[in-house]
Amino acid sequence: MTLRTRLMITAVSALLATATVSLAATPAVPATPAPAMPKSAAAATGVQDSYKNLVQQVTHGQIQVLKQFTGPGDLVGLVVKSPQGQKAVIYVNKSAQYIIVGNVITADGQSQTATDTDKYVNTEIAQKAWANAANTAWILDGSAKAKHVIYAVADPNCSACHKFYSDTRPYVEKGDLAIRWILVGFLRPSSQGMAMAIINAKDPGALLKQNESQFNMDKEQGAIKPIDNPSADLKAKFAGNMKFMSDHQFTVTPTIIYLDAQGTAHTVMGALPEPQLKDMVNSAVKP
Repeated sequence: MTLRTRLMITAVSALLATATVSLAATPAVPATPAPAMPKSAAAATGVQDSYKNLVQQVTHGQIQVLKQFTGPGDLVGLVVKSPQGQKAVIYVNKSAQYIIVGNVITADGQSQTATDTDKYVNTEIAQKAWANAANTAWILDGSAKAKHVIYAVADPNCSACHKFYSDTRPYVEKGDLAIRWILVGFLRPSSQGMAMAIINAKDPGALLKQNESQFNMDKEQGAIKPIDNPSADLKAKFAGNMKFMSDHQFTVTPTIIYLDAQGTAHTVMGALPEPQLKDMVNSAVKP
């Protein structure tokens, strides 16, 4: 299960748990079982009202139901959105009497919730992120002619980003991989100024290399100085990168975004061990 999926499940589970506890103080309103609908009719009308009403009742209208899909067994899957904009998957029974939140485990021990979250939530986020990444103030690391291209959202003071930078050097230096770094800043007070310094540099790739080659892992701190008095244009570029991170619900650095040969976008949170890193690099295509 990906870190993004765990975070989404945790966030929505917490909200539903809070809502359920507060609801216990008031008289329960029995849910009216919904008549069975043909799949074609359900698809044509979107989410059944009985499912939406159940979620609205339990959460006092705090969670929005976005989509309905066929769940495992006697369950119906719902894509929901929290007030903070996070999307997740929950389940209801077909008679709209119960909500199931968290990991639904299959007979072979796999998380059906994680599978459905990847299918109905993460893939959509990744596709939108890939489409919008080109409009950020990214900097090029590697050859523009590289066969494999990925985007990486990173903070200059991020130790996991530093590890990812180091681990990708063999691929970048061979000319096989180009990384388009989308620099953000939130881990330390100096992060914003350091990110803007790299974006604004005459040779951004060289300054990024300086930051990473002298990175202090003990202190989890980059090696360059923050920029003084950034221009309004530079601030706007940096703000655009931060908005990109927020809009696509990226909560961890590095977050890697890439497109495979089938045209499916993927996001990966955190540094990867070598076998998975190699597979990702080989799977990533050039835009």
